[in-house]
Amino acid sequence: MRRKTKIVLAITFMIAVLVSGFSYLYISQILRQRINSAGETASLLAAQLAYAAKKEVPDLGDTRVDTNNPAAVRDAIAEYFQEDQNLNDMVESVIGNWPIVYDVAIVDVNGRAILDSNPDLNNKIVLPHPDFQLLRNARFREQLRLIYSPASVYDVNMPLQLDGTPFGTIRIGISTVFLKNELTPRLQHAVLF
Repeated sequence: MRRKTKIVLAITFMIAVLVSGFSYLYISQILRQRINSAGETASLLAAQLAYAAKKEVPDLGDTRVDTNNPAAVRDAIAEYFQEDQNLNDMVESVIGNWPIVYDVAIVDVNGRAILDSNPDLNNKIVLPHPDFQLLRNARFREQLRLIYSPASVYDVNMPLQLDGTPFGTIRIGISTVFLKNELTPRLQHAVLF
């Protein structure tokens, strides 16, 4: 080959490597930014639900509930949460207003759903989804694989304490399908332009 051809090929190869490298970095940053944003949003929603739940705890002193029996107090509070319209509306609004959220649950320390976005699961044991930190802390290629593989749900958890004692956990489930639906147009735009 002529020297001029070698130089053209070398420059072309160098530009292709640079473009590929910068594209890889750009796409990985878009992906990481969206995953972090989803995690922060879910954490904020869980904190709001925890605050609302703490505010809605009734005063059981004037009721027939034996306040010296922790199990009876937990059952009474759980029943109150299930009937409280404000808390139920808040759970429904999280599902309706945040497209990345798949489900919401307030579970007791034994994993039994006190209040779930699917009312059929109330008072039943709800198995936890994998922790969202697995997705958040994964490397770029693993994140792509987790998001673009068959659908799965990851939980963002926040402990719920009432009067300083552990009462349960608030779980916000984030679906990879919903993340994929938000990410795909951005990634296609990044790849095509």
